[in-house]
Amino acid sequence: MSDLIYTVSMPFLRKGKETLKESDFVLALAIDLNWFTPEAAKNILALAGKEGLLKKDGDVISPAFDLGSVKIPSGFKPQQSVVEKKSLFDRVIDRIIQGTGMEKRKVISLINKKQEDLCKLVEIEVSAILVALEHGIAADDLIDEEYKALISPLLSS
Repeated sequence: MSDLIYTVSMPFLRKGKETLKESDFVLALAIDLNWFTPEAAKNILALAGKEGLLKKDGDVISPAFDLGSVKIPSGFKPQQSVVEKKSLFDRVIDRIIQGTGMEKRKVISLINKKQEDLCKLVEIEVSAILVALEHGIAADDLIDEEYKALISPLLSS
């Protein structure tokens, strides 16, 4: 599992709740755990929502994954890089891991196999999205993002 999943899980596990107010989530990361500044904790909240890790109902959030399946390593503390924007490739990998429970090594192996099957005629991100779709992982937003990335050089010339 990824550091982002561990980071998102911790406030829920620590409070023993399946739902939290957004403000309680931010306070847990910033004050209770002292992992991030309040601004960085808000960025984690936004990133987790964008990555499909959180469901939102008003100002109440809940994990969009099975919280019981998350086993946070002893002494875990997220790197500050968790709040940095991940590449599309890394985000697809995270979604596949989250949706299937596969190990990262296995996911990358499947993506590389897909890339070889397609004779490397497509970008690696496209192969990753195809693997996600083959495993029933929602990737519509990533398809749109990759399409824009692929055509942007064509539009600027």
